[in-house]
Amino acid sequence: MTRLIIFLITLSAALQASANKFSYSFSDVSVPEALVRLADDHPDLNISFLYKELDFYRTSGKVETDDPYSAIRQIIGLNPISVREKNGKFYIEAMQHGKHIYRGQLVDGGDGDDPVVAATVMLLSPNDSTVLTYGITDNEGRFSIPCDVDGVIAKITCVGYLPVVRYCSYFNLGRVRMTPQPLQLKTVAVEGQMNAAYSDKSVYTPSGKQKNAAQNATDLLRIMAIPQIRVGLSDNSITDNVGGRVVVFINSLEASAEEMEGLRTADVRRVEYLEFPSDPRFHGAERVLNIIVQEYAYGGYTKATVNENCLIGLSSKVSGFSKFAYKRMTFDLYAAANNIDNHHVGNKSDATFLLKDNDGKEYTLSRNEATESGKYKSNQYPLTFRATYASDKVQIRNLIGFTHSAIPTYNYSGRLLYSPSQFMKGYEFDRQNPSKTNSLAYSGTYFFSLPKGFSLDVSPSTTYSHINDRTTYSIAERTEINRVARENAYSSRINLFVRKRFGNKHFLMIGTNEGAIVNHLEYLGPNGFKDKFNNYFYVGMAAYNFNSGKISLSIDGGLAVEKININEQKNTDTYPFTHINVRYVFSRKSSISTYLQYATNSPGISEKSPDVLQYNDVMYISGNPLLDNSRHTTVNVSYNWMPTNRLGLNAYGMFFGLYDRMMTVYSPYGDGTALLRSYQNNGDFLSGSMGVSANYKLLDGNLQLYANVKQSFYKSTGIYRQTCNPLSISAEATYFLDQFYFQAAYEGASKTMSQSAPTLSRTRNSHRLTAGWSHSDWNIRVMVSNFLNKGWTTSRFTTQSNYYSEVRTAFGLIYHPRINLTATYTFGYGKKVQRRNEIGEQEGAASAILK
Repeated sequence: MTRLIIFLITLSAALQASANKFSYSFSDVSVPEALVRLADDHPDLNISFLYKELDFYRTSGKVETDDPYSAIRQIIGLNPISVREKNGKFYIEAMQHGKHIYRGQLVDGGDGDDPVVAATVMLLSPNDSTVLTYGITDNEGRFSIPCDVDGVIAKITCVGYLPVVRYCSYFNLGRVRMTPQPLQLKTVAVEGQMNAAYSDKSVYTPSGKQKNAAQNATDLLRIMAIPQIRVGLSDNSITDNVGGRVVVFINSLEASAEEMEGLRTADVRRVEYLEFPSDPRFHGAERVLNIIVQEYAYGGYTKATVNENCLIGLSSKVSGFSKFAYKRMTFDLYAAANNIDNHHVGNKSDATFLLKDNDGKEYTLSRNEATESGKYKSNQYPLTFRATYASDKVQIRNLIGFTHSAIPTYNYSGRLLYSPSQFMKGYEFDRQNPSKTNSLAYSGTYFFSLPKGFSLDVSPSTTYSHINDRTTYSIAERTEINRVARENAYSSRINLFVRKRFGNKHFLMIGTNEGAIVNHLEYLGPNGFKDKFNNYFYVGMAAYNFNSGKISLSIDGGLAVEKININEQKNTDTYPFTHINVRYVFSRKSSISTYLQYATNSPGISEKSPDVLQYNDVMYISGNPLLDNSRHTTVNVSYNWMPTNRLGLNAYGMFFGLYDRMMTVYSPYGDGTALLRSYQNNGDFLSGSMGVSANYKLLDGNLQLYANVKQSFYKSTGIYRQTCNPLSISAEATYFLDQFYFQAAYEGASKTMSQSAPTLSRTRNSHRLTAGWSHSDWNIRVMVSNFLNKGWTTSRFTTQSNYYSEVRTAFGLIYHPRINLTATYTFGYGKKVQRRNEIGEQEGAASAILK
């Protein structure tokens, strides 16, 4: 490994010698933002400009040069901005300063309302028609031009349209329709680069069709079909191709699924995919999707979403999100109501137990539990408020959220059959598990850009949850289990990262995070327990990042300490961790990356509970406070190829090894008349996968095809030896037709092996057809899912062990045929200049209640 690192560093040094000193690609960003990035990356440049005067101009320039003056000019492009150099200092200013701002939007005056992009808007003097200043329309056909003169004449020209001349009696020209040029011209196709590979990230630019069709951020990521990620069809999970977690950020701030639901997709400018980013604002995340959206300076918008399902009982969600910004402050408010009434829950279980009779003789008991009726009701009401202060050097954000979640009804009943029947007879059973949770959450972000290349990020968070949970299990109207649990759960964490830039290519970061998880749990009843669980952790780490424009190398490592106190039984574990990530960019169209990880898996607090609780008539459950943490290694290789905007391909492979892992075990209990399910450290879990994903666009981007094929490998050692080698396939096709869009999607049945139990699980296939319409602020969608499936089966679990074996079939809604209707409406207010990310429902503290 040492030789590999030395080789990569040597290679990067050779490569950077041949690279241009200034190499950038901007996609519809403000000129000040591009200049700030240039100045930050090259502190030797002395650039002076007024941010407000340039804030109205945008650039999509590509910079490839060694000359600083040429780099600045390439950024400015055709905008009316002057550049002067004096004594090594560059002075950049708008040619026309503006106490007035002339605004408007150009649209095609033909059959549609498509924006007219890259048109020239010249403001002429009302006295002699001399040109005072000018501007270029952006991707939405909009322009904002500062000017000191009242009552100017606007002359608008664009290739393919007749010129338009307007006398400006108002500063807002509104929507200006351009008449297509009657002269028939030969078709000239100009294709902008919609995706690009850089040494530290891959950048994808969504098309207008994709943004119009998507109702939220998850929809947009699915429609964009980024080859390096997967969006789950049944659960909307976002992972990389090998199943690794991908954390979603919006403008470099972490976003929840509910925040992504509230996002207005028309504001999205680009999506960045980063692996092991060095920016402290990403809080050490391994894989990041950073969605860059346009921001507000003042004004805002409100978005309402209604989601209804048919054929599966009541399943509805209504949410509202509002944003209001004024100067440097932004305020966000999110509220939702989620209600489910499901009459198809439960399990069908065929299990065998190796037990002893009253004489101590072993026998095999077959226990068949079949659900005949079930009912599940849940209600959830989140409310979240957030305030953000943002300037060029400081970003401060505070969030507080409250969530009430209740499951007033969760019961299923049916029939139990036993064999041999001389030991136990068949009975009717009934299981009920209602619960209620109230959670309060706070999180903050304090980011400071400091002089001399330093930056500081501090992120505190805390949550509190009060949980009431009741379990009742009856056989033949005789109560076997009546357990009431009350819990107060707390969690807190603070992250602190300091980053220093050395020149343009070297970055060093040191950081620490510490926190605590505290559970006060009480089981009421004759065999009750009172538990106090405390888990304190401390982490110190350092990271180094090298970026030459062609190659990036990221290395981090540190030491973690976990101190666990379970009912005064204490345990401390100290362990190292490290990540090494190397990414090489052959060109803007292809890149290869690989990473190595060594880290630790820690059991949850419920797996370490010493309480012994009855689960059913022959099974008891408990944790193990003596469980040790498990170490794991991960190796991942990924090659990304994007030869054109029409084709994107990602080939990938992964190996994961979890050593001396936590394993579920079954052992005799109560003189062998019952079994105890618990945990112990035993054996290794090894997995790997390889595959390829690709998207391809046809018919001028109106037809988009996506497919992902993956071969996986699983192996378990120790007391339970198993292997499993499943193949998985997913595919999607999307077609855009004016304001309509259509999508067909398929995700094959999946088979996986549990890393902590002797269990193989298999889910059903999922498929759906979608038709939608979007126009202006409306987006309405009808989706028909799983219309070829029958029944309510969701998954099948097969468990094999010496004392206990089971084949269990779970029932639910997720793979049953359904019709879904979703509608969103967004209305804005104020003047749009900037926009930041949204907020959503906040998670409560983790529970320690055994299930």
